Amino acid sequence: MFPLSIFSSSIIAEQSIEQAQHNIETMQVTGTRIADNTSGSFSSLSREQIDLINPVSTLDLLDRLPNIVIAENGLAGGVSFVSIRGGESNFTLVMIDGVAVNDSTNSRGGGFDFSQINPLSIERIEVYRGGISAIYGGEAISGVIHIITREQAAPAISVEVGSDKQVNLGANFSHKLDNGVSVLASLSSREREASENASATSKQALFKLGYADSNQNHNLLVTYSDNQNISFAEDSGGELYAMPQMPEQRNSEQWLVGFNNIFKTSDATAINLNVSWLNHQESSDHPGIAEGVQSGVPASNIDSEFERGEVELFVNHLLNKATTLVIGVNKRNAEGRNTGFLDYGFPLPVDYVLQQDSQSAFAEVKYAQPKYGVDVGLRYDDADNFDSETSVRFAGHYNATENVNLFAVYNEGYKLPSFFALAHPLVGNPDLQPERSVNKELGMEVQLHTGQFTIVLFENDFTDLVDFDAELFTSVNRSNVETTGVEFNSNLDVTTWLQFSFDISYVDVTVDGQSSQLRRRPKWFGGASLDAQWQNVSVSVFADFRDEYLDSSIATGLIILGGYAKYGISANWQISDNFKTNLNIENALAHDIQDSVGFENNDANIRVGMTYQF
Repeated sequence: MFPLSIFSSSIIAEQSIEQAQHNIETMQVTGTRIADNTSGSFSSLSREQIDLINPVSTLDLLDRLPNIVIAENGLAGGVSFVSIRGGESNFTLVMIDGVAVNDSTNSRGGGFDFSQINPLSIERIEVYRGGISAIYGGEAISGVIHIITREQAAPAISVEVGSDKQVNLGANFSHKLDNGVSVLASLSSREREASENASATSKQALFKLGYADSNQNHNLLVTYSDNQNISFAEDSGGELYAMPQMPEQRNSEQWLVGFNNIFKTSDATAINLNVSWLNHQESSDHPGIAEGVQSGVPASNIDSEFERGEVELFVNHLLNKATTLVIGVNKRNAEGRNTGFLDYGFPLPVDYVLQQDSQSAFAEVKYAQPKYGVDVGLRYDDADNFDSETSVRFAGHYNATENVNLFAVYNEGYKLPSFFALAHPLVGNPDLQPERSVNKELGMEVQLHTGQFTIVLFENDFTDLVDFDAELFTSVNRSNVETTGVEFNSNLDVTTWLQFSFDISYVDVTVDGQSSQLRRRPKWFGGASLDAQWQNVSVSVFADFRDEYLDSSIATGLIILGGYAKYGISANWQISDNFKTNLNIENALAHDIQDSVGFENNDANIRVGMTYQF
C-alpha cells in the first residue's frame, strides 16, 4: 500500500556523497538539471497517485496539487487560468518531457492550453513554485509545470461515462525487450457536452521508443492532439451575461517530437543532447461581444500557427565528492503566423508573421555537505531584436536538526513579450521590452514521525509588465506588480491506511505601489484531502476552497465573486488482477460556483468507469 498524499517538499533530500559519485543519471526534479538538488518549493504527483485520483482533465489534476490557483471558463470547452504566487498564466513555463510548449501567438500572451495533454498520458506531474529563468530561460518567471509522459505501463483499455454526456476512452500498450529497447503507445479520447454552448472533444496519441544500457539512454517521443471546443468567449460573461448568446468555436492541433539522449562517458560525466520540434495550430470563430460596461469586441475569424525547434547540449560532471557542475548551450528558432480578420462592418485583416532566433549558454553548480548545500545558476540569452539578458539564481539550505531544513532562494529573470503583443497589426507594439522579475523565498521543512509540513514566505517583484493602453490603442510596458505571501502544506499519516493532506496560501498583490486585487487572485485559497486505502479499495474525499476575488466581463465590468468551497470524491475498487472500477464525483454538494463571471457550475459531476488490464 502507498499513501495518496501528495509529495510536496521545499528541499529535495541530498543523496549521500558516496552515492552521488555513481548515480549521475538519478531522476532530475523540475527546477534544476542536477539530480537530487536543492531546488526550492516543489510538489509532484506520481502515476500511482494519478490513477487513484482519476482526474477528468489535466487541470483537474493540477487542482489536486498545493498552492496553485486554477480557474476555468465553464464546464467544457472554455479557456483556463493557472496562477502560481499571483503571477499571470503566461508567467508559468509548461514543459512536456523537458520541451517548452507555451504558444506565444495566442492572445493570452503564451499561456498553455492544458486540454492538449490527457492525464492518461502522464507518468508524473511536477510543479516548481518560483522564478527559474536562470535554468530554463525567459518564460519561467513565476514557476514551472513539468509534465512527464508515461513510461512502461501494462497493456490496458479503459471506458468511462458520466454527466454532461461524458465519454472517455483510453488504451495503453508497452513492451520492453531484453536488449534494452522499449516501446509505448497510448491512445485516448474525451467528449463532454455540458450544453449546446459548452462542449469539448479531444483525441490524443502518444508514442515513445527508448533504448538504454549502462552507458547511454535514448528516448524518442511523438505526441499528437486534436481538440474541438465550443464555449462562450473569454470576458463575454458566459451563459448569464454574454451578448450575443453565441459561443466561440476553437479547434486546435498540436504535434510534439522530442529526442533526448544521455551518454555516460565515465562514472563522473554524462553528456546530454536534446532535440525537439513543436507545431501548434489553432482556429477561432469568435462571435464578438456587445458593448457593456466595458467596450465591446468585434467578431473575428482567425487562424494561428506556432512552430518552434530547439537543440540543447549540456554536460553534467562531478568535480569532486562535494561539487557537481552543469554547463551547456541552447539554440532555439520560433515562428508565429496569424491570418484572418476582425469584423468592424468591414473585414480588417490581422495577418502577421514573426520569426525569432535565440542562443543561450548556461551553467549550474551544486556544493553539498552533510549539513548544508548551495547551488548557483547562471544563464545568458541572446534573442533577435532584443538586448542580451543574464539571469541568476542562488539557493541554499541548512539542516538545523535531523528533522528540520531551512532554505532560501533568490532568482532574477525576464520574459520576452509574446508574438501576439509584438506583432499583432492592431494592438501589437514591436518596441516592447522584456518583462522582468526578482523572486525571493525563505522557508522551513519539518519531518514528523507521521508526516511532514512545509512553510514558505515569498516575494515576487514583476516590472515592465505588458499592458493594453486604451488611449494609445496598443500594448505598452508600464505595470509594476509585487506579490508577497505565505504557503503552507502538510501530509500526515493518521493510520497505516489513512492519510490527511492540507494546504493553504495567502497572496497579497500591490500594483504600481498601491494595494490591489488582480483578476482571479483570491487572497486566501487552499485544499484538503482525506485518503484511505484498505485492501483493494481506495477512497479520497477532497475539498478546494478560496476567498472572494475580483473578476470582470465586458457586460458587467469589475465585480467581486464570492468565495466558495467545493468537495469531491474519488473511489477505486480493484475487483481482480485484470479489472478495476472507478467512481468520481466533482462538486459533490452541487454548490453554485463561478470561476469566471457568468460561467456557472452548479451541478454535481459524476463519472463511472472500468479498466481492463491484459
